[in-house]
Amino acid sequence: MRARTKPDRGVVAPVALAGGYLALASGIAAARAAPATGYEVSVYAATPAVTWAALAVAGGVSIAVCLSDERYLAPAVLLAGLGAATVAGLPLIRGYHFYGRADSLVHLGFARTISGGGDPLDLLYPGGHLIATSLTKVAGVEITRAMMLVMWTYTLSFFASVACCVWFLVPDRRALAVGAFSAFLLLPINNVSTYLHFHTYSIGMLFTPFVLYLVFAHLIGGDGRERTVERLADGAGAAGRNAARFGDTVSVTAGSTRPVPTTYLLPPVVIALVVVHPQIALNVLFLLGGMTVAQHAFRRFRPAHSVAGYRLLTAQTALLTVTFAVWIATHDWAFVSTAEAMIQSVSEFVRGDGSATPRVEEQGQSASSIGASLPELFVKLFGVGAVYSLLAAAVVLGRISGFLGPLDDHRSMRRETDTTRDVTALFFAGLVALLPFLAAHFVGSISTYLFRHVGFLMMLATIFGAVGVRYLVADESPLTDVGAASAGARSTWSRIAAALPEARSVVAVVAVVLVLSLSLATVFPSPFVYLSGSHVPEGEMDGYERTFASQSEGSPVWFGGVRHSSDRYEVALYGSESAPWEGPVTPRPRSSGPVPAQGMLDGLPAYYANSADEAVRRDHYFAVAEADRQREVIAYRGLRYPEESFEAVAAQPDVGVVRDNGELTIYFVDTPANASAAAVDGKFATAVDGERAARPMG
Repeated sequence: MRARTKPDRGVVAPVALAGGYLALASGIAAARAAPATGYEVSVYAATPAVTWAALAVAGGVSIAVCLSDERYLAPAVLLAGLGAATVAGLPLIRGYHFYGRADSLVHLGFARTISGGGDPLDLLYPGGHLIATSLTKVAGVEITRAMMLVMWTYTLSFFASVACCVWFLVPDRRALAVGAFSAFLLLPINNVSTYLHFHTYSIGMLFTPFVLYLVFAHLIGGDGRERTVERLADGAGAAGRNAARFGDTVSVTAGSTRPVPTTYLLPPVVIALVVVHPQIALNVLFLLGGMTVAQHAFRRFRPAHSVAGYRLLTAQTALLTVTFAVWIATHDWAFVSTAEAMIQSVSEFVRGDGSATPRVEEQGQSASSIGASLPELFVKLFGVGAVYSLLAAAVVLGRISGFLGPLDDHRSMRRETDTTRDVTALFFAGLVALLPFLAAHFVGSISTYLFRHVGFLMMLATIFGAVGVRYLVADESPLTDVGAASAGARSTWSRIAAALPEARSVVAVVAVVLVLSLSLATVFPSPFVYLSGSHVPEGEMDGYERTFASQSEGSPVWFGGVRHSSDRYEVALYGSESAPWEGPVTPRPRSSGPVPAQGMLDGLPAYYANSADEAVRRDHYFAVAEADRQREVIAYRGLRYPEESFEAVAAQPDVGVVRDNGELTIYFVDTPANASAAAVDGKFATAVDGERAARPMG
């Protein structure tokens, strides 16, 4: 009898990867075969369990192969990347008509306006809209789907760019994998002020790592001093056919006579950032400004220091400054009010008249009302990000102080490993310039923008936190001989790593799976974080469109709703300049705003008849979407609108259903006649139409 031979270890990894890819394909097919048939309060709960099981298998295989067999690192990371892209693209895969409420509906209207011939330069942030409308015209994709594709594409760009940034700071394959997995966490998305639906600030935030990578690459591209840079590239800064393989090092001269591609690529990208979102561009301007000042300071006061030899960012910073100034000059209406609010809020806080983070206090009270504790919400939304933030702070401070030395166990693509320390020091100077500006958003009325900037900082923490993770998985201690670090401590680290190699790998796999699961479980709003999904089903949009088109001529029809009004749907359907009342439908419908739960319980006719606003004392359409009901009852647990308030509407006299397609119910509210309400129709119509004509598209 022949002895049983052990399987070749080299065969295990490719077989496991093949199984992982097959599982992922099966999971995607299962999700595609179960499209959304109506509003979904949670995309997670509505997605088939088979899909989640397949994603778990693919993720586990990817992580295990990354830790066990570095030869297959690239296909393993790609497998995880496809899994993360699948999660981010679930609204597309599940066949959502549109994903994104509130401001996203307004952006849909802006995109329709541009597609219909509107001037995109009238908009404050037309970058994403231009891409979506171009995709619609070139590929024939519906504008709603095109906008979802734009957001998904920027998410993929974030995945790749973060990995490249981490690879630049620690140029080895293991760091590239750590950077990729860190990007898959999507830490900048907090669903408080940053989202995965079409949201221009979030788009700019996800685009920023690409800008930062170009900045990093530009720094070591050489300058007039003809300094020698050790990197995997030829003199033009691009990998050539004879470039070294991973693990090799090449010494090249990258001087001003052979500029790197970032010399030409970075300027248009910087300009594009302004067009995507000026606020993000301003944040990057502070970063580049601080880095530029530090560069000139080193050249002036410490010319022998290695930082003084890096290529200057002066021209790039000047270009961004000029572009930003020109954009402000043509859109000053958007910046003046924000600047005034910031100055007022900070002044009130300094005088003691204002409070810090009123927005956070308000959200905290709402969360407590539905039984959610702030610590619980913090762990769900920001727990992983907080860990990365601590790691990022440790890396930045440790590298610039010298407490953390270069890694000895990585196969560097540059001999000059202190490049990491120098670039980190310059980046720290940029943070010093940026943080005071972001800190101003913690006070007063402008604290509503606080979590936007938290998302931006989480984007930066993802990059440098990933570097910290790379230090944690090093085979040797990264501590230098400074302070408590000693040869004994270093040898102890080595002994522990050698004694428990398998246990360390198992723990690492489990930890990564748990972190990925927790982080990806919060990238979409759902009842898990006491929010409702942003799905906008076709039936809801169609219901509003038919209602707008079916009103009779005469007095304008007035709309009310639950927490929202019809305004955003009007813009989403017909654009910001070509609404239906300017075409076949006249006169223009009016919106009286949301109705509180007590008004629904006491009777809508009485609520409108007794309104403090004379113009509102009239007949109304009252819109109730299935999304409204599920949001209030399931996600918000009846905090402001209990189930009884919805049931009361249908049972009231003088309230009847005029349209119901399962996703949107339109009630007609017969309000007692009020002569004063009719008298203000003409005055109201003139004032609103005049304001509309004068309002810019942005």
